[in-house]
Amino acid sequence: MGSGTESRGAAAAGSSRSLEASAPPKHCPRVLAAVRFYSRRIAEHRARMGAGTESGRTAKPNGSAPNCPRYLAHVLQRKARAWRLRVERYLAYHYAWRTWLPDKWQRIAHCETGHKDGRTYYPGDWRHSNSAYEGAFGFAKSSWDQFKWRAAPKAGPYPEDAWQATPRQQYEVALAIWRAFGFSGWGCRGA
Repeated sequence: MGSGTESRGAAAAGSSRSLEASAPPKHCPRVLAAVRFYSRRIAEHRARMGAGTESGRTAKPNGSAPNCPRYLAHVLQRKARAWRLRVERYLAYHYAWRTWLPDKWQRIAHCETGHKDGRTYYPGDWRHSNSAYEGAFGFAKSSWDQFKWRAAPKAGPYPEDAWQATPRQQYEVALAIWRAFGFSGWGCRGA
């Protein structure tokens, strides 16, 4: 009988060892927090670019899993960095007009809808909208509707109204008008 009791005791000890082996290591809460953090960052970067959220593909680590999702945390970290770089490129392409907008076009935008506030120079109001003209370059609504289809497709899709467009989209439509008519399409063509 003694051997049977010992074997049951050994089995009980073995089961407690298996429970200890399946319990997450002490550093798992930090790994799980990293998984949640990078999942949120990816969703934020996608939302900034208008991509929305991916349904069904969000990483939700299981806290009762025997192993930490360390690999998943690293994958999500790389994805979050990639999305951040993608957003930075998008913003530089569409909104960093000071780096890519030629001086002539800055002067035209300033003449059409811009202003100077103290020492700060504003070349144009990208969100300008009134009953006749929209955007920094003062597009007539009919001109925007006609020429947004001729603008560079890389900057698209183009919104319905000029005031809703990014600076790059407004510039591309202005270039399409310029290719057709030169600077005669603007009252401030001599700027």
